[in-house]
Amino acid sequence: MAYLFETAEKSRCKVVLPMPAVAEYLAGADMAGVESLNLLERKTCILLGDFNRAAAFECAQLDRAAMRGSEDKKDGSDAPWQKVKIDRQIVAIAKANGAGLVISRDKGVRNNALRVGMSAIKVEELELPMSARQGKLALVEPEPRAATGKGQRKPTLTAVPKAGASEQG
Repeated sequence: MAYLFETAEKSRCKVVLPMPAVAEYLAGADMAGVESLNLLERKTCILLGDFNRAAAFECAQLDRAAMRGSEDKKDGSDAPWQKVKIDRQIVAIAKANGAGLVISRDKGVRNNALRVGMSAIKVEELELPMSARQGKLALVEPEPRAATGKGQRKPTLTAVPKAGASEQG
């Protein structure tokens, strides 16, 4: 996530953090969450998105689209209605603030984003910085040792870093 914020800052993009998602984060993060939120708020690329008039309009569009052709306000979801509403609010806040991509572990949030023409990926699909990528190791078999008789060890594989490979891996 730090790389996402860094990349957004360098490219002068905005990262919208919808307040319902912020509330979920804070509920599980205790006081450390408040401190990290304070740090995020100081970044120019971070926008804390409120559920305002524009978001309410976008959310109404999501609700209307879900009920179009049926009376199922949950649009076939098995989730409780409260979760369905929050998922839609998160997407509506993002859309109202001009976001084109939603990043979430939550399938309901991603599905709602796709429904309104936004792109959606999982957090795990974010690009990793070069410094966080695991280097590749070339495995070579060692030269066989001379037979020593009883207690002879079997050869083992040895990891040898490729030339120019990161040693952080």
